Amino acid sequence: MNIVEPLAENAEWVHESSAQVQIKLYHGHTGPVNSCQLVENKNLILTGSNDNTARLWEFNTGKQLNVYQLDHHMPIPCVKMNHDASRLYSCSWDKTLKCFDMETAKEIWKGTHEHIVTSCNVSHTGNMICSGTDLDGILTIWDPISGKEITTVPKTFLFEDVHDSTITSCQFNTKDDRVITTSADKTTKFYDLVSRRITITLRGHENVVSSCSFNKLERLYATCSWDKTILLWDAVTGPNSLPKLHEGSISSCFMSDDSKLLVTGSYDLRVVLWDVENMTHKLVLRGHKDWINDVCLTSDNKWIISVSNDCDIRLWNIKDVDKIKQVAEQYKNMNSKIVNCSHCGKSFSSTKLKRNKTDANSILCVFCRLQTRQYLHIESERQNDLPISNVKQSQILTSNDINNTTQQQHDELH
Repeated sequence: MNIVEPLAENAEWVHESSAQVQIKLYHGHTGPVNSCQLVENKNLILTGSNDNTARLWEFNTGKQLNVYQLDHHMPIPCVKMNHDASRLYSCSWDKTLKCFDMETAKEIWKGTHEHIVTSCNVSHTGNMICSGTDLDGILTIWDPISGKEITTVPKTFLFEDVHDSTITSCQFNTKDDRVITTSADKTTKFYDLVSRRITITLRGHENVVSSCSFNKLERLYATCSWDKTILLWDAVTGPNSLPKLHEGSISSCFMSDDSKLLVTGSYDLRVVLWDVENMTHKLVLRGHKDWINDVCLTSDNKWIISVSNDCDIRLWNIKDVDKIKQVAEQYKNMNSKIVNCSHCGKSFSSTKLKRNKTDANSILCVFCRLQTRQYLHIESERQNDLPISNVKQSQILTSNDINNTTQQQHDELH
């Protein structure tokens, strides 16, 4: 992606000439922008705003390609499009979920909830839509063609299959066989679409969990919260907390496919880029003038996109972030804390050091521990009163199962 190409009339470069992080600013929305989505194979960005519109942008130039009038009557927390950019979905506090044809901008169908709709998302195949609500905490799966409900996951007296409070986000996992939800009840839950039950519950935050993100192989998850913390959950150690850096509630997080980077956006007006491998921040990005509501990252780890209540879309070029003086100095000081894995030889920070219990002289990185650990430390609904790292194993993977991870996957994780 060429950073010197000319921009559209509604876009501008806003960094200083000497800046090492180039910033593009796209103008158009007249109300708070609540969500952003990147479809790289189409070179598109989709944003949704309380100005009652969704807007489609050309990624490189900021050219506004289309404006969709959503005709909602209350704030719009989320808009999403399917993988081929043919359908657009919007949800609103007016209790509706809508589907639009992206070519004609015409409404195709409208679904109705009994309470405020707080989140929606599209499966990777495009054959399912999920939505979550306030108060009743209901998760609904929709048919994207007919607009009819496929299944609803209500709260019952016999089975607490959903959250005790507002669902703040919902998304399909990589294989589209589970829906991951976060909630004001301080938990993240995994709903299995095959068994139709909650199979995993993550606990550890002390306030509303606002967002969850995971790497391509789903070996590592990140959750962020209004308690200003970020927790990393892997298949071995349970939650690890990143340093507390944000001074306001964290609204969103986005993990890179290779799990090396994490981006967070906060109500403290800052976007933070994190080095996941070394459990530290790389860079703090300032520029937004109001709450940051959503962030995402390109697959090549070169651009961050952030949207805010200030109505703007910002694109931050982080391609040369390691050349920035303060980042280079930080890693120079960290070199004394770098150790090598006894199994694969990869370098990693000693802040994530775990010795092999069967060999005191052996040092294993987190990825090799993933391959050799017999049990997956996760919490099932039946042990939901305990933190994830202290529960009995509710899902058991044998060492043979884990060792089936290919060398290619191992390299991708590193």
